[in-house]
Amino acid sequence: MSLGRTTSKAYTLAAHLAGREMRCLAFLNCQRQTQDLLQRSLPLDRASPALLVALFVGCGVASTEYDSCCETLDTCPAPGLGVRVGGFTGSGEDALATPMRRLILMGGGAEDDLASRSFVESAGGGDIVILRASGSLTSYPSYFSSSLSPDPAPASVVTLLTDIPQKGADPAVLCWLGRAEAVWLAGGRQSVYLGLWPSELHEALADVSERGGAVGGTSAGAVSLGEAAFDAKLGTVTSETALENPLSALVSVSYPTFAQPELSGVLVDSHFRQRSREGRLLAFLARFISERDYSSVLGIGLDERVAVILENDSLEVSTQGYDGAWFYELRGPVSLAPGTPLNLSGLRRIKLGTGSHVPWPLNFDSLDAEQMHVDDGVVKLGAPG
Repeated sequence: MSLGRTTSKAYTLAAHLAGREMRCLAFLNCQRQTQDLLQRSLPLDRASPALLVALFVGCGVASTEYDSCCETLDTCPAPGLGVRVGGFTGSGEDALATPMRRLILMGGGAEDDLASRSFVESAGGGDIVILRASGSLTSYPSYFSSSLSPDPAPASVVTLLTDIPQKGADPAVLCWLGRAEAVWLAGGRQSVYLGLWPSELHEALADVSERGGAVGGTSAGAVSLGEAAFDAKLGTVTSETALENPLSALVSVSYPTFAQPELSGVLVDSHFRQRSREGRLLAFLARFISERDYSSVLGIGLDERVAVILENDSLEVSTQGYDGAWFYELRGPVSLAPGTPLNLSGLRRIKLGTGSHVPWPLNFDSLDAEQMHVDDGVVKLGAPG
């Protein structure tokens, strides 16, 4: 498609959506559709500044009509290039609800409806934000606001998608997060969430939990919420590789600044049994306990379609009959050497299935924990020796 045809088509789209009676949602949709059109037909880094300004003026960015339309609403600003907003529901005004502090962790695959409804209802009828760097703009808003039939229903459910992760400090993103009663981290790549999202976005996420908001995540989103996290900055790693050399650069553990307070001393992994991740979780824990010089750390392995709900010093597991949640306590000291397979003692494991409801943090002495150890990179049941 030629630049002239691109310009003509984009102007037509902008003019169709932007008028004197345009509401704020129409403006956001116009900007999103115009940006999508550009991305399909002309890379944004090749578009002239004049063209971009002209296109988004057509959506109302520089018009007094948009200002007069929205001046009575306490709305967030429109996102800049590299950020999209979708799935908007409600008036756009800040709901000013009182949330219930709740933390939801899911292991990937299909969401658990019971835990998802618990997350949505924890917003107390307020505003919910979904953060992601890829995927759908509308799937979660529809699921959270209508499919689950939550009570109370949220005032708004908005997806913020950072096509360019470094643009995560966009004023629109920080505004929506600043007014959210609940924030959900979708699946995707934790390397983006932990390594490419800017510090301002991380700080805004930390603020949600500090003010008592609800937080949840699935797959990479859940992994990113622990005190320690496998950041996958060099790509994924298998259990075999991690057990053979836990000091490998592929076994990359970092410490998120937006770690949730309930997960102090905790590292989370997802898609657990489905992708045979027990061995690598143990290697992550070995790195964690060594780098932090802790006396003990906890690992959580979440199977797909499994959810853990943390609230008021209690833990509940919801699986709808699928698999379970795995908990590993590792006590020090731990000795690691370059190029040497993993060796661990002081290791215990607990599996909790659907309907489990126990105090949090876990007391391994009061639960049916089994001893384990790792001998030259091989995971074995029972005490060593």
